[in-house]
Amino acid sequence: MRINFFGRCLLASALTLIGALASAQIINVRTSKAIEESALADILKSADIVLLGELHDNKLHHEARGRLIARFADRRTVVSEHLPAPNQVTFQSEIKTDLVAAGFDAEGWDWPIHQSLYEQIKNKGLNIVGGNLPKEEARRMFLQGVSSLPERMAQTYTQSRLDETAERKLDHDLVEGHCGKLPEKYLLRMRFAQRMTDLSLTHNLLDRQPSLLIAGNGHVRRDYGVPQMLASVAPQLNVLTVGFLEQGGSTQDLLQSVSGQYDFIWITERAERKDPCENFKLK
Repeated sequence: MRINFFGRCLLASALTLIGALASAQIINVRTSKAIEESALADILKSADIVLLGELHDNKLHHEARGRLIARFADRRTVVSEHLPAPNQVTFQSEIKTDLVAAGFDAEGWDWPIHQSLYEQIKNKGLNIVGGNLPKEEARRMFLQGVSSLPERMAQTYTQSRLDETAERKLDHDLVEGHCGKLPEKYLLRMRFAQRMTDLSLTHNLLDRQPSLLIAGNGHVRRDYGVPQMLASVAPQLNVLTVGFLEQGGSTQDLLQSVSGQYDFIWITERAERKDPCENFKLK
């Protein structure tokens, strides 16, 4: 039987998807055991708040989260790191157009890499609200420090102070995230900026339960991210977090490296990317 060009394209796409699914692995971090996607979805249904991480430039992470959300996220409000609070998405035309109207930076977030994720959310009929700080507000807080915080943010910030171990981990990751070239004089400000973003995400999740966060892996970490803040101010809530990682080294080594950071990890193939530290300059 001969397959025409269109058929070959469909077959190639299907084989690519099957290969990606076959190479993906979902692991319960506490038990170190692999679980199926359907089982993870069933577990997440019981949570008050679910946090799904990402590596921003890995398309497979966005595709996987979209499928997962379609399975479990009935009647949840989606809080998005990719949008400024309190903006809400109104779907009435093309997805990109509607997202941009709500403050989405298509160039900054490398559209259409997130398209599959937002398509699933739209098809599911879920509300999407921004969780990030508006740029001008973030800039003001960055420059003025703790004294500039509104009362609620100041209270949560004080109540959820990091212990020394978590603070060292955050500092290390901030430096590494800037290719090891973050001067000491900027570190306190960058740490404060990270915590301000987490504060904004935290409050938007609390105000819209049952809720779901889509954000970078750093924001969904239990040791220094949004879950740490939620545990500090609302310990009665059932919060579950999933980190989306890439293959590399042994699974056991990876599990040891993320111990205490996530409840589950979803491991995919690595994204093709240029060295982000090549010609890196601190602006």
